[in-house]
Amino acid sequence: MCAKALILTNPRARQGDDDLDPVLEVLQSSGIDAITRPLDKIDEIPRSIATHRDSIDRIVIGGGDGTLNACIKSVMESGLPLGILPMGTANDLARTLQIPFDIRDAARVVADGRIKHIDIGVVNDTYFFNAASIGLAVKVTRTLNPETKKKWGGLSYPIAFLRAFRENRSFSAEVTCDGRTDIFRSIQITVGNGRHYGRGMAIREDAEIDDHLLHCYSLEPQSFWDLVKAAPSIFKGTFGNRDRVSLMEGRKIDILTAKSMAIDIDGELIGRTPAHFSIKPAALPVIVPKET
Repeated sequence: MCAKALILTNPRARQGDDDLDPVLEVLQSSGIDAITRPLDKIDEIPRSIATHRDSIDRIVIGGGDGTLNACIKSVMESGLPLGILPMGTANDLARTLQIPFDIRDAARVVADGRIKHIDIGVVNDTYFFNAASIGLAVKVTRTLNPETKKKWGGLSYPIAFLRAFRENRSFSAEVTCDGRTDIFRSIQITVGNGRHYGRGMAIREDAEIDDHLLHCYSLEPQSFWDLVKAAPSIFKGTFGNRDRVSLMEGRKIDILTAKSMAIDIDGELIGRTPAHFSIKPAALPVIVPKET
């Protein structure tokens, strides 16, 4: 079978309506044919992959992290490697895997990269690549909308954060990590599979998407200005001021809240607590740059 890629794109992603000609030129110059399919609905992904599965040797998704999460199960079932064209707003999975944001350079990775088997996070039977949160991140997601993200791009996130912080309330949570239980008063709990989430934030500075671990933190209630002062360490995942944050890592994490709370999974509100987290190690082959 000759090399052939199925390219699925989400036109509603921030750059989803970009011209794919540069991508096709790169692939063709490397001897790779391509089938392109724009998605009217995300739920078309399983059918498209099933239709072409026997005639392709790689699946390429053009979109953001939400589109990529929607394809996890179908790509895993296909057994084919995943190529990524970062065309969303955050593109955190691409950032973690060091895939370039320039679409032509990303296409070169699809054509000439190497295969890396990465872990998949699971929360309440929903797969995810990057991170899932309860608390403040949910408020941010509710404030954001596709039109805002498309108009303001990266600026949409700090704008949404400022609005969300004013409305956010602290909560109590019982967190069990690999059998150890702690009770926290928190404004946000985040559990990460890869390194990056939330448009470049790091769940932990040394987290890897193939380390077979979930990394978790809980932020204690604090003033807006205290949070601003802590922002650099939160963004980088260094967490130098540990008295305002609790850190955990393990392969199974359960979170129970007094009242059921919404869960943000890579920018999409999917499910509610109680949240049961686990990890599928080395579950998905992804095409990454050779030098990484």
